[in-house]
Parts: sequence; C-alpha cells; structure tokens
Amino acid sequence: MSVVPIITIPDKRLLQPCEKVTDFGSGTQKVIRNLKDTLQNAKNPEGAGLAAPQIGVLKRITIVRNYVFNPADKETPIVQEFVLINPKIISQSKDTIVEYEGCLSVPNSYGKVERNKKVKIKAQDESGETIRLTASGFFSAVIQHEIDHLNGVLFTSKTIGGLLTEKEFDQFLDVVAG
Repeated sequence: MSVVPIITIPDKRLLQPCEKVTDFGSGTQKVIRNLKDTLQNAKNPEGAGLAAPQIGVLKRITIVRNYVFNPADKETPIVQEFVLINPKIISQSKDTIVEYEGCLSVPNSYGKVERNKKVKIKAQDESGETIRLTASGFFSAVIQHEIDHLNGVLFTSKTIGGLLTEKEFDQFLDVVAG
C-alpha cells in the first residue's frame, strides 16, 4: 500500500495548474497507485475524489468515485472508481445544482457550491486510452471539483455564502435529517 500525505491549505501547490500527462509509464502508474491507496485510506471524512496536486504531484490525474445505490439495499452503495487522466469537460447542462462540498485539502470546512447538474467529459484511462463519461448530480459535482483541483482552483473560491466548520455542518445535517 502506498499511502502518502494529503497536502492542505495554505500549500501553494494546490493553487497551481497541473501539467498534461504524456507518459503513461511507471512514474504515472506510481502516482495512480498512490492516489488510489491514499483515497482508500482517507477516513473521517472519506473522500469522493482525490487529485494529484493534493498529494503534491502537479500532473492532470485524478481519481473519482460514483456511488450507486441498489434499489433493494438503499443503505450500502456500490462504489465505482474511475481514473481520469487529462480530463476535459466537453459539454455541460445549463441546469445547475447547489450542494455543500468539502475537501480533504481544506480540512474542517464545508460550503455551498453551484455546479452544472450534468457534464460530459473526455479523458484518458490508466493506459492512455480515450474514455468518455457522462455524469449527473453528485457525481457531476465530484468530477467538476476534481478538475478544478487540476486547474489550481479550490472549492472555497466558489462558495456561495460562508463556510461551515465540520461541527456546524454535522449540526446542519442533523436538522435536515429531522
């Protein structure tokens, strides 16, 4: 297992645009392995995605997770994990959603962010093959959040209103859940 530290603000690497990946050899494979292992190890909170700059590597590589619920078991999601290299949004809906977001590189902070409800992306997989994905709802927001990381943008620059601490966010969720 190759768990590496997740860098946090105010580390300036989080604000730098990343370089395009052109070599899919052992160096890139090591970054992918580190991202997967580090994301898998992230607890309290768990992450829905992790981008290479969050582990100090300024390359356009990210891991994103989609959570799909089985109608027969609404408690346990099926987790689909995707490696996206050089991802680019090729189309997006005009409709937007506003949801709370957090970030493993911005600990103890949550804020409302407006994102496109649906996006289509083009990227490369671990072997450099071109892939296309269509995402909506939460998964769309995760992809947009991670692509922002690759562009040197943090969610805190896009928040609507103020940020909540983790305690305040948990209290908000308790109220919403009733």
